[in-house]
Amino acid sequence: MAFKKAHDAGEVPASPLELFADLPRMGDAVPNLWGHQTGVLSEYVDAHVSTPDLAIELPTGTGKTVPGLLLADWRRRKLVEQVVYACPTVQLAHQAARVARREGIPAVTLVGSHASWPLAEVTRYDGAEAIAITNYSSVFNASPKLGRPGSLFFDDAHAAEQFVAEAWSVDISRFDDPEVYAAVVDAMRPALDGMFYQRLNEDNPDPLTRPDVRLVVPVRRGLVAELDKALSATKGNLGWRFTMARAGLASCLVYVSWGRVLVRPFVPPTFENDPFTAARQRVYLSATLGRGGELERAFGRASITRLELPPEAGTPRNGRRFFIFAGLASDGTDDGEDLTRALVQEAGKALVLAPTVETAVETANALSPAGWPVMDKDAVATSLEPFTTARHAMLALARYDGMDLPGATCRLVILDGKPDAAHLQERYLADQLRARITLEERIRTRVVQGAGRCTRGPADHAVVVILGDTLTRYLSETGVRNALTADLQAEVAFGRDNSRAPAAEVVANVKTFLAQGDEWRDNAEPEIAKLRRTASTSPLAGTEYLGKSVSYEIEACRLAWRGSWSDAAGYAEKAANALSGSNEVRHYRALWLYLAAVWFHAAADEGNPTARAAAEALVVRATNASRGTTWLREVEPADNQVVQTGADDTPAVQKVADLLTKGVKRASHEALLTSINDGLAATEAAKFEPALSNLGVLLGAEAYKPQGSGRCDSAWCWGERVWLAIEAKSGQDPTKPVALRDVRQANTQLRQLAADRGAAAPPDGSASIIVSPRGAVAPEAVDGAEHHVHLAEPAQLLAIAADAAAAWEELISQAPGQRADDLQRLIRNVLGKNRVLPTHVVSRLTATPLNGAVVATGSKDDDLA
Repeated sequence: MAFKKAHDAGEVPASPLELFADLPRMGDAVPNLWGHQTGVLSEYVDAHVSTPDLAIELPTGTGKTVPGLLLADWRRRKLVEQVVYACPTVQLAHQAARVARREGIPAVTLVGSHASWPLAEVTRYDGAEAIAITNYSSVFNASPKLGRPGSLFFDDAHAAEQFVAEAWSVDISRFDDPEVYAAVVDAMRPALDGMFYQRLNEDNPDPLTRPDVRLVVPVRRGLVAELDKALSATKGNLGWRFTMARAGLASCLVYVSWGRVLVRPFVPPTFENDPFTAARQRVYLSATLGRGGELERAFGRASITRLELPPEAGTPRNGRRFFIFAGLASDGTDDGEDLTRALVQEAGKALVLAPTVETAVETANALSPAGWPVMDKDAVATSLEPFTTARHAMLALARYDGMDLPGATCRLVILDGKPDAAHLQERYLADQLRARITLEERIRTRVVQGAGRCTRGPADHAVVVILGDTLTRYLSETGVRNALTADLQAEVAFGRDNSRAPAAEVVANVKTFLAQGDEWRDNAEPEIAKLRRTASTSPLAGTEYLGKSVSYEIEACRLAWRGSWSDAAGYAEKAANALSGSNEVRHYRALWLYLAAVWFHAAADEGNPTARAAAEALVVRATNASRGTTWLREVEPADNQVVQTGADDTPAVQKVADLLTKGVKRASHEALLTSINDGLAATEAAKFEPALSNLGVLLGAEAYKPQGSGRCDSAWCWGERVWLAIEAKSGQDPTKPVALRDVRQANTQLRQLAADRGAAAPPDGSASIIVSPRGAVAPEAVDGAEHHVHLAEPAQLLAIAADAAAAWEELISQAPGQRADDLQRLIRNVLGKNRVLPTHVVSRLTATPLNGAVVATGSKDDDLA
């Protein structure tokens, strides 16, 4: 009878580098570690074995998984402790497990339902005989089954926010869970204005309603019990997530849109998760460490130590990417789709990445040559092999990191659209709050990760096609490009320059790149090297303030989750104070001032005698910081909103009050509305321009066409508080770009208005609006646009006109008999409810600044100069 020998761990290697040398690696294992990898491993052993929270930076394509697995296995052996290596998804966990097997690292894969985990595998993890490779949701869930590991390693930590926060997020789809969606919307109804609520109940609302997101703070509105009752009907995954969120439901925020509702805490309360908090060390393997606190917010940790590459490790290289901005081809007319199809044919297969699965699949089908299979996430759920072994194929996914397609397995990545709205909280921060800077690190990382899927080593090369106006414009912004590494700055700049050519020339250049012969090395590489030498990396302005505030934000959210309202408010105010001093983060600061006010109100409701006054003072500060946006007016109860006599909206309220007091004849009013709608729907200047000024009058502005040649077509002036100078270009050919001549003219309009009105300068927040059906801008016009010039579509003015008509209908019926003060209060509320106060109108018409835009396809217009 044969018995196995007792398990003997043997002598523990002195370092992960010695472990690498001793492992029984397979034939296809990596032969050697790169210099930057050995540098990181040595630095870890020398200084960070006991660091509680450690982030390790290894840029995409430079190899995070092997060093991460080596560190995990070395800790398992040295400390004889359970070690978990977590990946964002099941597919990535299987991918990491294959790397572990290849490198000879003892590991078990524990994914899916814990009931299906093989007992033999689980006990190897329990006995610290192997590391456990799993996905994030096995760590962050209502009942984790991994015990209390000594160490936790998080691969692709830069992409963690969505995967960590979703454990406490109840994300309800109008289509998948219609009853729960309706119940939550009804529960939040007291906090939603009537017009928005009405549109939520329409099956086919206007196009501008679908992307609109509103914020409800249940504890401020006294709606926590109603929300709890509505969510009690959730089942399945939604039910489990509600179970997670329920303990701190009073601190959660509710984001409401036509398509879905999201209920979640602002920062995930990971302190509630025992495996996470009990670990002696948490290691975050990240492609970027950033300076704005993104990693801390994602994991809910106030302080994470950074392990940066030591200088002697050298700069890691991650292959060569040839960026093609398909929409910039000089002879294109289809936003670059024909060019991209030709590039797909040349490459033989392609990976398509988009913000949603539906978009990715739709794009892949549109670009796929006849007979090529289009694969989605289900086809590669456990392995990429179906795609990598196919001769021709398209792989369509909605995630931007983790997948390894090295060498010849795939030479083409297509990035379709800007990945800036993974969930409603992101959309709200970007659009309503106008605090896009809080997402910049996240968005930039997604783009960089996506671009690096097929360059997994220094010898790899791949084409990266950029599709869609939003991503093309994003990568054209100077601040965004300057925040990239020198290598990426050079590749993006080279790609933009060489994409402005006829499609046939672009295809020929791609053929040269894919061949990697002398023609590419002798002609292209020196130009990229020259661009790289002149590049310098600098973070976006305001980033350092986000880094200063993050520890206060996390502590404030922790205290709010536990109902310690006064303390939570104090830390929220500290977060807001840390954000002081930078206009770039002003709108994000307004959010923290408001949350501090909300939590002081909650403390007052529980008997704190001084909290109410503190809350009201903070609302005033939040109102000042949120200037130029409308979200605070929508979220704060109407009877507690700050009404300041010097506010931008006051001149409009007074003007409308004067018109109502003089009396409004129904027939004349109806005729005026008809003329406005007909005029704004027309392309002729003779109809469009008078309609502009008439609409301005309804909005309470002094609206007129200034005298003289070359002047704007309508000026809307709300006293000396805020002005809009509107240039009507409704008759322009929508297939051509906005021209430099139009922009130069718009640049001067506010200064001319100031001279007319005897002012030294236009009021702060004033803007020049070019109303045009053209969705793109000539490159030279982008460079020449001043900061106050914005682009709006005629449809946006029609939408404002419709809202103004609804407001006036209500005012005409309710105004008679009102006292002067009551009438102004009514006007303010009704215009605000319909989003047509000056602050709303300015916000709605300044969503698209020209500075940073780029021209799409098409020949050069005759009037560019």
